[in-house]
Amino acid sequence: MKWKRLTLIVLVSAIILLPTCIYALPHVGHDDDYVKDIDTGEEAEFVWTLSRDESVDHIVRVIVVPDVDWDYEISDSHFVLDESNPYQIIRITFTVPRTPDVDSMEADITFRFRELGTEEFEERTRQITVNVKDAVPVQEANTIIGGFPNPLPAPLNNPYGAFVLNLLLWFIIGWIFYFLVSPIIHGFTKKTKTNIDEVIIRMIRKPVLILIFIYGLLKSLMRLNLRLGIRTTIYQVYLVTVVFIGVFVTYKIVLAILKEISNDKGGRNSAFATVLKPVLEKIFGAVLLIGGLILVFHILGVQITALLAGAGIAGLVIAFAAQDTLSNFFSGMHLLLDRPFKIGDIILLESGEYCRIENIGMRSTKLYNIRDHEGIVLPNTNLASQKIVNIVQPDPTIRAPIKVGVAYGSDIEKVKKILFEVAEAHPDVMEDNIHKTNVRFRDFADSSLNFTLRVWVNDVVKQWAVMSDLREAIDKRFREENIEIPFPQRTVWMHQMDDDKK
Repeated sequence: MKWKRLTLIVLVSAIILLPTCIYALPHVGHDDDYVKDIDTGEEAEFVWTLSRDESVDHIVRVIVVPDVDWDYEISDSHFVLDESNPYQIIRITFTVPRTPDVDSMEADITFRFRELGTEEFEERTRQITVNVKDAVPVQEANTIIGGFPNPLPAPLNNPYGAFVLNLLLWFIIGWIFYFLVSPIIHGFTKKTKTNIDEVIIRMIRKPVLILIFIYGLLKSLMRLNLRLGIRTTIYQVYLVTVVFIGVFVTYKIVLAILKEISNDKGGRNSAFATVLKPVLEKIFGAVLLIGGLILVFHILGVQITALLAGAGIAGLVIAFAAQDTLSNFFSGMHLLLDRPFKIGDIILLESGEYCRIENIGMRSTKLYNIRDHEGIVLPNTNLASQKIVNIVQPDPTIRAPIKVGVAYGSDIEKVKKILFEVAEAHPDVMEDNIHKTNVRFRDFADSSLNFTLRVWVNDVVKQWAVMSDLREAIDKRFREENIEIPFPQRTVWMHQMDDDKK
């Protein structure tokens, strides 16, 4: 009877205490999936939320046991769940290598709970799986392009024979493009007005052929039973090769486009070809090289975020420090591209100076003051922001005015006749259907009748000498014809007051 009573007491106690013990353990709630598919070089994060029982405090330790040696980080592996910290979020992040040796990884996540004040502990274990996505899907072994079975006889009726046959087929496809498709496309481009498309087609023929061969080699290798790490390495080498070929071809295309633009802007000796074209070539070359290196680093899994951030900050500092230089540089590019004038043109500045363009640089423009025999160096920003009159456009001829006044009472028709005759007698004055001399009776002034003689001079540089010659000839003819050129006069009336009014 005593044993029966004792057994009954133990059973009742167990029934009463067992739920309490189970309830006393913290709750492990998983907030994520237990299986994830991740690309190589990416991270897989798993999240658990641990919540404390209201009546018991626990010391928690998290233990991670992966079956392969992958890098991982854990947010917190040792903490206490009590009244002040009733919840704890655990994040475990696994990094998939760029060239993994296995297709998947499994790990046991063990949560070990020890009640405060005791030495005994209990554990809860969760299992996670990370599957690696294959960048290049494995092709079905012993097949050729299109998934057809390997038609070769034994002993070549195996994956290695399929590899050689696929490589040969891709080799044929590449030469078909080179000798058939490319010439057909080139025939269509000949009908366009520009030569740039023909240059581009001609430049990309060989690079595209090489890319077809490399792609064919990649697809052929995927028919062999290679490990995931080897397949990933082959794919990375393929991508790096494509990047370098792309950068090289793009740079060649940019050079060809700049050459065509320079031909449109005046040829080899133009300002665009001698000044701006070399600068643009270096800028595009540097940008393409940096962009290609960034892509290569990304493909190889090299973290360059900090480097890019530092380069961005350095760029801002340089931009602020050299903002005047950069402003002049971009203004110089604007002047060379927009071409409001070219070397040798004569321009009229807002200051009234007539200057010949000697050189257009990336920071400043060199001018020659043709009146005062002075050399002027003007920053491109100042030149681009002011009103400029190009007096040799659309041609080097210029229409110049001469103003002259004659005394009241002069014969107007005679004056006009003399002005016409003086202009026609000068060898540098143009006279044809388009360029005609013009005389206008302009105004009744205080002391004179004002006329304006407008003549066309065949060279803008000669205008001042021609104007001087015409003024001398007009003065001489007026003297011979007794036509007076008056000077300002004032009439003063003197009024004498009577003695009685004094």
